Amino acid sequence: MKYSSISILCAALTASASAFVSPFSVAKRTVAVAPIAHENGFRPTTTAAAANQQCRSNYSFLKAAQEDSLDVVIHDLLKISDFVYQFANVRRIVKENDGKQRSTSRWFGKKYTVAFDTPALIRTQDGAQEQSKDKLLKYVITPDAIKEFMELNRKWYKEPVDEDGNAGDWEFDKTVTEKNESFLLEAAVEEAAKDNMKIVDYDDEFCKGKGGLVYGVVVNLTRKWITVAFRGTIGSTDLMADRDFRLDHESLFDSEDDIFVSGGKPGTHMGFTTYLCDEKKGDQDGRKCLDRILACVNEEFKSNPDVVGKDFDLYVTGHSLGGGLANLFAFKAAQLKANNDESVKYLPEKITALTYASPCVGNDDYNKEFQYLEKKGNLRHIRIANEGDVVPTNNIIPPASLAIKGNTKLYTQNGVNLHLHADKEVEVDYRATKSCWSQTSLSSLDNHMVTEYYKRVELLANKKVYQQTVEELYNAAGDFTN
Repeated sequence: MKYSSISILCAALTASASAFVSPFSVAKRTVAVAPIAHENGFRPTTTAAAANQQCRSNYSFLKAAQEDSLDVVIHDLLKISDFVYQFANVRRIVKENDGKQRSTSRWFGKKYTVAFDTPALIRTQDGAQEQSKDKLLKYVITPDAIKEFMELNRKWYKEPVDEDGNAGDWEFDKTVTEKNESFLLEAAVEEAAKDNMKIVDYDDEFCKGKGGLVYGVVVNLTRKWITVAFRGTIGSTDLMADRDFRLDHESLFDSEDDIFVSGGKPGTHMGFTTYLCDEKKGDQDGRKCLDRILACVNEEFKSNPDVVGKDFDLYVTGHSLGGGLANLFAFKAAQLKANNDESVKYLPEKITALTYASPCVGNDDYNKEFQYLEKKGNLRHIRIANEGDVVPTNNIIPPASLAIKGNTKLYTQNGVNLHLHADKEVEVDYRATKSCWSQTSLSSLDNHMVTEYYKRVELLANKKVYQQTVEELYNAAGDFTN
């Protein structure tokens, strides 16, 4: 992550794990990418795909022609995953300082009272409208509103920028310095405005600087997407969740109907699962965080006039911890959809997770449940990981393993993996769980940062792979049973 030293430390200590013994990487099946012309661009080929045609998803691959190419999805969702970090900081600074007395320096500075101009532009939960029980926000936040707020309040913010032009953690500017130049975030939201994006919910209400569950629900009217985005690790609270690899066999599998593959005992990462399945503070009905988010998204598909009847897709995304939460959320939504549960009645048949630097979140039997939903057509997961990033790996090694609760060898990855390199074309594999040892180097922490993901995603060598759709990548992956 690019935000603070504690987040980088978290990255080192939260390397994911798999049901795996050897200290070398495991590629479950490599899909060789060849520049074979296709009516929708280029597509990968694999002999396994033809041999296992009968095992492929029931989802119609004909729909792939109408879907966005990966070139659109992978870039836009990385920006949203990044934005979730930044926006939480912008809002936190308002919450912690508005109306408070501050000083221009610690000992002899001039005292003043902080007064943000029109904070309701970005903190709409403080507005006068009636609040939905499924949302924190009382009305939507638009990119134009964020830009207006930043223009009005630049004097209260500092946006540290490194030598490569990348923004760091937002800070409160106690010197109250007027700034004429726009922040990088302002340029980003200007771009988002072109896609007519709206933040219909953003919940960071009970989170502090040390972390906690933060998510946003974004409607993109141009792309016809609804996206649920989870924030990654920022501090010690998140770190405590990251390190808890004990298996939770109940929260996502609390009835017989939740288990599709007989004979198994699926389990998920205790820390991440607890974040999603704890009771949501302040919820009128005492629901789990997961259930409240699902209710919000379901209502958007049911009642939002911009969405109803217009074939919107549902994406779930996040970086690092956020990617792990996205995996679990997408799985649960697909599981409920497969069971025809009323709570997801209006969701599309297919839920797609697209994650960056995501840790492993479950054991082998969880993966079997995941694969069942892939084959049924209810679930897709494109997992982007950098070569040399230790977080998406298995079999955590000392000294980081000393901080871990649970057996990290019981975990494995899910979905189609895009393994990004710094200087050559992306590798496209199915699952492709890699060992912590195989990805450890002096630059492992840098390789986990959002800024490094931007660099590698933008690599021109990957362009032909990005011309495919998610379905075309899955088509090449074959039977989803290895």
